Amino acid sequence: MANFKNLSLKSAYDSDEDCVLGDFYIPALARSVRYDRLAGFFSSSTLASAARGMADFIENDGKMRLVTSVQISEEDKKAMLDGTSKPQKAIADAFLKELDMVNNLQKNYVAALAWMISQGNLEVKVAVPDENSLYHQKVGILYDAENQRITFSGSINESRRAWKENIEEFKVFCDWKPGQETYGDTDAKTFEKFWSGSAKNTRVIDLPTAVRERLLKMAPRTKKEAADGIREFVLRPYQRQAVDRWREKGHRGILEMATGTGKTITAIACIDEILKLHENKSCLVVIACPATHLIDQWADKLKNKKWRVVKASGSTKWRKNLGKMPYKLNHNIVKNLVIITTYNTFSLEEFVGLVKEFKVKSMVIADEMHGAGAKKFSQGLLNNYEYRLGLSATPKRYFDDVGTDVVFDYFGGVVFEFGLDKAIKHGYLAKYEFFPRVAHLSVEEMSKYLKISRQIAIEKSQPTPDMLKIESLQYARSRIIKSAVNKIDVLESILEEMNRLDHCLIYCADTRQIQNTFPILNKKGVLFHQFTQNESGDDRKILLSQFTKGVKPVLVAIKCLDEGVDIPSAKTAIILASSGNPREFVQRRGRLLRPDNGKIAKIYDVIVLPNSIPDDLKDSERTLIAKETDRLKEFAGSSENPEVANKLIVQIKTKYGVQT
Repeated sequence: MANFKNLSLKSAYDSDEDCVLGDFYIPALARSVRYDRLAGFFSSSTLASAARGMADFIENDGKMRLVTSVQISEEDKKAMLDGTSKPQKAIADAFLKELDMVNNLQKNYVAALAWMISQGNLEVKVAVPDENSLYHQKVGILYDAENQRITFSGSINESRRAWKENIEEFKVFCDWKPGQETYGDTDAKTFEKFWSGSAKNTRVIDLPTAVRERLLKMAPRTKKEAADGIREFVLRPYQRQAVDRWREKGHRGILEMATGTGKTITAIACIDEILKLHENKSCLVVIACPATHLIDQWADKLKNKKWRVVKASGSTKWRKNLGKMPYKLNHNIVKNLVIITTYNTFSLEEFVGLVKEFKVKSMVIADEMHGAGAKKFSQGLLNNYEYRLGLSATPKRYFDDVGTDVVFDYFGGVVFEFGLDKAIKHGYLAKYEFFPRVAHLSVEEMSKYLKISRQIAIEKSQPTPDMLKIESLQYARSRIIKSAVNKIDVLESILEEMNRLDHCLIYCADTRQIQNTFPILNKKGVLFHQFTQNESGDDRKILLSQFTKGVKPVLVAIKCLDEGVDIPSAKTAIILASSGNPREFVQRRGRLLRPDNGKIAKIYDVIVLPNSIPDDLKDSERTLIAKETDRLKEFAGSSENPEVANKLIVQIKTKYGVQT
């Protein structure tokens, strides 16, 4: 569990200028194990705003003490103060009235509070000020596992409106910073004064029994249920903006969002919007994704939705499950149907024919939508789908302008962007450090490389170059780069630098390269496992679970971790599989940047360069080397240590004469 010292905290926050939720409250709450709060007003809607932080707080077994007020009538307040009415009854009535009014979404947040109360992790006292007084205290005191303390005080209440909408200001004091401990002590004493009932003009009473009993009936059975219930489907501000932009563009468009920023949750909000738009009619939603393991991830995200969900991939079972669905949906026997499939199945003639049988409003979602631009897969992009949503961090197809045009024309172009730099800046993705390493081609590899390069140069000089031949030669040359034997020596040197190897992903180009890593890892004495297409779906789930728990601290992968796999615990990546394809290296970086307890990820990228360039190949080889430096720039630009890569770029440009 990360401590507070990993946070970059300001001494004061102003919601007119700062994102007080994302910059302060959520990350601080996520690292806390104790939370004392004086709030003039508390609402379960706070959890809707701070769901990610509060979910982590619950998983930390966080203990919270809360002193708050409740809205009661002046008549009830006077009767309480006069002694003609018991305060517990008026307060209980006010609380119970609010509980009766919560909607289905808010029930998840109230249930989380109820679970905390059931476990003794939340104690609530209610402040009852004197007749002419107003309880308006707003102090928060957070403690991490190392008993470091953050206190904040100012105008901010514990409600959604306060944290998200109002213009609020508060000061922050951190015990470990020189001169600030005294201010923290003052806030802590203020809290204890009210908690103990020592305040002169305010009484505090325990949460009424009737309210406690009602809440206990709403409590989930497990901590995981409580945390997941408030974490799921809570839209961040940029996700809500993405949904709004998609709606404004006629419910069509591409969301170009950095890997790890929650495209799936945003897409589910878009589905919600369409189904609400046609709440009295049946609707069909088809979700297409590039791999079978992503089908399970989508299904898991949809498990709490009251929609009929059918997985359709591979075997003939899906044909049986879907055979009668057009009739049932067309006649409103089944209300809403969501089909999750792969691009392979999505583009099959039989699947396309089935979709055409539906006579209801329909929506298509293309996950990693660049894949839909392949000639074969684009057969599934039917005009039948009235509502269209494309999702990708890299929507353009690599070296395929035609395929790119197909998907952009079909979905309507990019309607919303949320890039990596923004996501890191606002704490939605983890920060990272980038360490490029150079491996040179061996003598034998250099000879093959130059031979192919000359063949490419000769073919390009022909009056009518054979482009297929050129592509084949370029692919053969790229294989030499990707499989360069000296990468293994560089891997060994990287591992020697690392004190401890845990939660590490190693990306390899092929099976032979994977096997070459095994002796190095065995020598290091770490437990590892390969993660390839040879492992079954169930085996992959087990491996990811073992990786997260640290049982298998290293996974050695080929492509299978490129798209869609969510591994927040991953801390380090070593990329041996060199790639000039932006989609591949962006996806690999994205695997590392899921936030997890304030981690700063480390990325090692092994690039391959020739020892020297013959004069007759200088122009073509400089172009290739320039592509390598472009990738280094891309990685360095968003990193915490750009100077490391920038220094190497200068060295490469100087040695090979690459133009800036």
